[in-house]
Amino acid sequence: MDVVLEQVPQVFSAFPANDDCPVLLNTAELLQAKDEQELIAEVNQLQRRRVRMVSVRRQRAMRIGIGLLQHILEDSGLSVCTVAFAGGFTGTLNRSYSQAVDDTRRALELAARLDAQGIIVVPGSRGLHTYGHAERTIRQGLEDCLDDALRYRVNMLLPLNSVLGNNRDIFVPRNASRLDWVESMDSHRIRPMMMMRGCSPWGRLPDCWERCLTSGGVLRISGRTRRTLGRHAIVSEMLNCMENAIVPVG
Repeated sequence: MDVVLEQVPQVFSAFPANDDCPVLLNTAELLQAKDEQELIAEVNQLQRRRVRMVSVRRQRAMRIGIGLLQHILEDSGLSVCTVAFAGGFTGTLNRSYSQAVDDTRRALELAARLDAQGIIVVPGSRGLHTYGHAERTIRQGLEDCLDDALRYRVNMLLPLNSVLGNNRDIFVPRNASRLDWVESMDSHRIRPMMMMRGCSPWGRLPDCWERCLTSGGVLRISGRTRRTLGRHAIVSEMLNCMENAIVPVG
């Protein structure tokens, strides 16, 4: 499940909060269907649950068929939050630099066809590179894809922790926090993404989870965490934390 801040009104400004400026979180379910029949059944179930957004894995989208997936989602009124995965600029995901750039560009094009908010771009770990060379390679890869992201109006979401679970997908900055490093890219189309794992996410989640959301990023909640705590409990706790962090002026 992906969580995004749907709207950032005056709640996070210097003005006091009021009933007209609620904190709004939206959630997206990860599509599980493998073919047209499963997709139709899953979409019908999501509609009954009043789910408005979904996230999509590229392999499943290809398997179902992009045109068919696009038609069914549009017909059902479901919008797409994220498309996963792309990237691997440093070669640690068994792609060359040029392959990773081309793959990310294709992912951006797919996301644009599905009118998705963003794609998840795993940069690749440092691997056997020197630190400076790995960082320059990642920044250059993102820069080479940025024109496409701007043209398609699709965000590139950089994970703050591993999404593939093997630590070959994530880059660890040396002299900055991971969120500071993502924000140093200085583009409104490069945003952070954070994974929430474990049975006690409020104890394990980095302190910057709120900042990740308010920076236009995405919080992805693992299936295990969701099964343990429940969707409603997680979202309610997030809302409670964010609302309690607001200090009225005067």
